[in-house]
Order: sequence, then structure tokens, then C-alpha cells
Amino acid sequence: SISRDTTVEHELYESVDISVALKKLWSKQMRKMIINKGTRSDGRKVDEVRPITIETSVLPRTHGSALFTRGETQALATITLGDSSMVQKMDSIDGLERKRFYLQYTFPPSCIGEVGRTGSPSRREIGHGNLAERALSYIIPAEEKFPYSIRVESLITESSGSSSMASICGGCLAMMDGGVPIERPVAGVAMGLLLNEDSDNSVASNDGVILTDILGLEDAFGTMDFKVAGDRKAITSFQLDIKCEGLTVELLTEALEQAKKGRMHILDEMLKCMPQSKPTLSEWVPIFTVFKVPSENIGRIIGPGGKQIRQIIEDFSLTNVDVAEDGTVFISSMENEYNERAEKYIQALAGVTSPPRGSSRNASSDQNMAGKVEVGKIYKDCTVKGIHNFGCFVEILNGIEGLVHISELDSKRIRTVEGFVNVGDKLDVKLININEKGQLRLSRKAAILEIESSVVLSEKNQSHQNEVLTPTATLKTESSL
Repeated sequence: SISRDTTVEHELYESVDISVALKKLWSKQMRKMIINKGTRSDGRKVDEVRPITIETSVLPRTHGSALFTRGETQALATITLGDSSMVQKMDSIDGLERKRFYLQYTFPPSCIGEVGRTGSPSRREIGHGNLAERALSYIIPAEEKFPYSIRVESLITESSGSSSMASICGGCLAMMDGGVPIERPVAGVAMGLLLNEDSDNSVASNDGVILTDILGLEDAFGTMDFKVAGDRKAITSFQLDIKCEGLTVELLTEALEQAKKGRMHILDEMLKCMPQSKPTLSEWVPIFTVFKVPSENIGRIIGPGGKQIRQIIEDFSLTNVDVAEDGTVFISSMENEYNERAEKYIQALAGVTSPPRGSSRNASSDQNMAGKVEVGKIYKDCTVKGIHNFGCFVEILNGIEGLVHISELDSKRIRTVEGFVNVGDKLDVKLININEKGQLRLSRKAAILEIESSVVLSEKNQSHQNEVLTPTATLKTESSL
């Protein structure tokens, strides 16, 4: 039985005090087991990495995939290769940022045996993803060598410590499996620390026990979580979390040396499975073609409102066409033949070569029509093809469109384009300008003024002719009498 005095004494402690005491007890027992027996809770030595198994090309329809398993931590990594339109766009304080390579890390509740809500990424997922992305960003080939945008997704299917480092290893293997030319593979490992039982969470002493590839249990009860990633020559990223006030230089140096040994071991296991990147891309990856045209002629490729470039994509069965301001053209499709035909046609359209035989009929007619437009000419009964808040696009000849700005629609002020004109309406417009990109600027206001002035002038001329003819007719009448 428990005495009354003992019960009163226990009531002085709160639940948090009991949790802290239990944590210290478990940490003390783990450290004692390592010092006395030389083994950790799962039977490993302090500098030993858990067993590693690797599978690549586990998902045949992805552009590249890898299943990386280290102990009870597993990451399924996949990659998607795309063109410049698939880069990640972010609004920042400095404006719009574009990332050609990005990694998305997913940690569902099921990977730790729990049931919970899934939705937008948590702060933990964003942080772990950024750490893995930074580690891999230094080995991404230059855009001139490999013009694809690269998206890596790491799905954690099981977790017992260091899932972000598993994402680095799995992401690197997935890119190599997908044919991304990786010359220096990267791996990551998480290090831990157990302080002696007399520690008061001050600066860690040099007699702490450093652990390689920590478990979730060792992360929870240990003093340090030190993640280190890199290749054989250098560190690409690291992250340090400690529960004491600091580490000595000697202890940190020892942790880095031990982390390097663990990282080299993991890299050896990765290279056994994938010695180098595959020489070819997956059959499901779009084929890229890059070439240059005169920058002053890119408007001919884009067309009014992007109509020409959309027509090229449709006619040549392309996945995308992107034109840079310096005249660089990026073409992507699923067949190399489509790219070759499109390249020949675009070069002809930009005035680099003559039109190829068998090119798109509609696009070819656009090029022929482009030479028929005249600045200052009025085009009547033109069809409105599109309406925007800044104006409307009008087709003046077959396949040739120009913009009528809202200020050029009427001599009076117009609040909104929609309602004033509708798609399919017929307008008389005047071609007032063609810019350096080949884009046509039209004006309904100028056309109406010119037509009205010509009508007034015609009426005046007719009236003058009538005044001149009237006396002559009267004279003839009088002479006949």
C-alpha cells in the first residue's frame, strides 16, 4: 500500500515533469547501452548505416523513378521533364521568380502509421523539401547542355528518421534513371549525439557519443540532429538542430568526419545500382529542338494574339513552342520528325530559309498574306475574332489579325470593349502601324473619320458640279424659245 505522505509528495510533480524525467532516463539507458555493449537500440554500431536497398524504373510511365530504402525509412522519387513553360513560377518581393529545377517533398500521415488530414504542404514538408532541393541543385546540368526543366517529387512511404536525406538519395537516382546527365551523384546522412548523464544542456563536452544514420528514437531522445549532404568531394547542404547551448569545434569536426564516412558508404551503394546516368531519355519525354532566328522577326512566329504560334503547334503536332526575346526558339514534341518539319517552317517564316515543301497550308498562307497588308489602307467588313479589356482583335485578311485598341474603337470614350463590339461583328478598320515584331495596329476611329471625310468631300464635289451645270441648262432653254 502507498502511504499518505508518499501520495502528497507525488502530487508535487506535474505531467510535464514526468515526461522530462522519462526522456532523460531513456536517453541515459541508450547511452549506457552504447558505452557498455558497443551497440545501439537496433544492434548497429555508432558509425554504421542501416541496410540499403535500391530499385530504379519502378514506375514505367514516369520519366524516371527510384525507390530508396534505408532501414525503416523509404522514399519513392519520380521526375518529370518539361520545357520552359513548365518551370516553377513564384511571386517574391523582387518580382516573378522562375525555377528550372524544383523538388516537392510529401510526408503523409500513413508513413508513420497514423491517419490524418492531407492538404497543402506543412511547414515541415516545405523545410525538408527545400533542404533536399538545395542539396541536389548544385549537380543540375546547365540549361545549354540539358534544356529541360526538372521536377522531382519525393513521396515518403515509410519513415523512421532522416526522410529528407532519403529524398536526396532517391531524387538523385531518379534523375539518373531518367537520363539527366548527373556527373557527381549526391547522397545525404543524418548524424545524432548523446550527451553524458551529467549534462545540463550547456555546451556539449567532447565525451558525447556521435551516431551515424539516426533512428527516429535517437532523434527524439538525442541532443543533435545534424544532416549533411554532398558528393565525394564537397558538401552541398547541411542543417543542424541541437538541444544544448552549443557544440565544441572538436565535437563538430568529429561529427563531420564521421558523416563523410557514412556518406561515402551510401554513395557506394547508390553507384552499385546506378553507376551512371542512362544515355537516353525515356520514350515518354518530349524531344527538344533549339535554334535561333532574327530577333526582329519573332513577331511573324508569334502572330497577332499568339494565333500564329498556336497554329504551328496544332499543324505540326507539337507539345509547345517558346520564343525568347533574343530570337531563340524552343520546340518540343513526341517525335523528332515533327520537330524537324516545324523548325524548317519557322525558319522560313522568320525569313531564314525558303518555305519547305509540305508545310502547313494555313501557316503558309499567313506568310504570303503578310506581304499584302499596307499601312494607311482601310479594310472593310473585317471580322472581330477576339475581345479583351484592352481592345479587340480583327481579321483584316485571311489569317492576318491586328489589334484595335480600346482608344481606337471610337472617337468617343468607351468604358468597356465588351458590349460595344462582339465576336463576329464586322468593322471597317485602318492599318496605322506595323511594329518591329510584325504586329499590326488597327484603328476603327481613323477609318470612320477618313470614310466620313471622303463622303463629305464627295458630296461637296457633287454639289459644285450641280451649281456649274444649272446655268448652262437655263441658257439652253432660253435659246430654244
